[in-house]
Amino acid sequence: MRLIRFLAAFVLALAAASGAAAEIAGPQFSAASLRAARHAAVEPQLRLVFDLHRGDAAPVRLTILLGSDYLHMEEGGRETLYDFRLRRRLSLDRQARVFASFSLYGDVAFRRFELGKRVTLAEMYGSSGPDDPPPLGLQPFWLESDLGLASGAKPPPKIEHETLPDGAVRFRLGREEVALFAPASEAVPAELRKSFARFLRMRLPIHPDILAAIALDGRLPQRLVLVSVGGGERHPLGLVLRAARLPTGDYPLPADFEPRPLAGQATDTEALSLRNLMPLMIDAASVRRGTPRPLAAYQRGADEALERGQGFVATLLLAEAALQYGRAAGSCGPGLGWATPCRNPEEFSRNLSADPRAVQFYRAQTAEPKDPAAAAALWDGLKHDDVANGYVVDAFLADRLSASGHRDAAMGAFSRALEGNPYLVGVYKELGDHFLRASRTDLAWICYDLGRALPGRSGDDSLADVDALESELAARYPEFF
Repeated sequence: MRLIRFLAAFVLALAAASGAAAEIAGPQFSAASLRAARHAAVEPQLRLVFDLHRGDAAPVRLTILLGSDYLHMEEGGRETLYDFRLRRRLSLDRQARVFASFSLYGDVAFRRFELGKRVTLAEMYGSSGPDDPPPLGLQPFWLESDLGLASGAKPPPKIEHETLPDGAVRFRLGREEVALFAPASEAVPAELRKSFARFLRMRLPIHPDILAAIALDGRLPQRLVLVSVGGGERHPLGLVLRAARLPTGDYPLPADFEPRPLAGQATDTEALSLRNLMPLMIDAASVRRGTPRPLAAYQRGADEALERGQGFVATLLLAEAALQYGRAAGSCGPGLGWATPCRNPEEFSRNLSADPRAVQFYRAQTAEPKDPAAAAALWDGLKHDDVANGYVVDAFLADRLSASGHRDAAMGAFSRALEGNPYLVGVYKELGDHFLRASRTDLAWICYDLGRALPGRSGDDSLADVDALESELAARYPEFF
């Protein structure tokens, strides 16, 4: 098999979708930039104060501020701001005047991934027969309440509700009371009802059907009692309204707050593994680490390396171009990316195949689908410390180490790859996938967002898959956005 086939296949594999995406207000945005992006202004708000009860514990004060397209929550000294226009979740530290910014897409993706995992587990119990029912937390009603998503269970949970003499509404699942909504006299203003429903959805383990009934009523809850599940047991949870008023106010992110993408996660080992790379990634997204290498420069470098008989160097340059530019790196001909005339494929393949390390690079790549362990050994044994762009090998090695569960070693390889070239979009994609393997969609989307903020990014590179996934999430779960 010719080496040129690998190069073409590799480029095609990096991009399955096409089309340019709009700018993302990612973790590199300052508070002032976020405010400008959403055209922040003074507007009507709804301020609610609740006592949050959990079992027999003392109640906790929960303060909610609703705008037409944002939700601010303060609970136990923690502040969270959901921005539905920019599709971000911000964690605020008012004392330190810093904030961390996460993608709402990552939050919804986590719910969906978790839904799929739990449904699969429930099906495993079901296959054992009726004498081995799934645990309470895997049963459709409780699963859907916890995640706020329909599970597709057949038949779906049947929730009945009745209005009591005092005007409260009781919700039942079979004979069990699972929620009680006692409405206040105040109605939620029409322009803020969507934000109020988002508050219930984001903060409470409330079943979507119960939430829909409360939203349809249109009044605030004077009292809302829910039953949640944890550790295989039922636990009561309740809200009691203490105050409600309609002020006019500014967007609750001060312009002088400093962005710190991983603030407040000092004991989070996964976040800590990313923290040292964050300054480099943010600098690249802000073009403070030089400028990206033009596509034509990769071609010239590959041509010159082949003329010197350095097939391995040429292979690395071509692979690096694919990591940075996606499908465009495989184009050949006038107006298709390369600046110089295309080489004869047969001659090109022969030149590359004459270099043993170029051949080993090809073998490592093609071995991955069939024998991941053999591929890892090939990548690890590929000498690359004597070439200027040897970090390209680290980019491939990092993904293989991550897939095989060697997380610390993978992060070391990811770091070497980005330190070599912080504009490799494909590495940002693989680094995000590394965190997905640990179910850390919050960290995954930091990598995806920063990768898509890189200058000169092609619309059909490897992160186009994330663009497509976000479009699908927004279309399927519009209530979260």
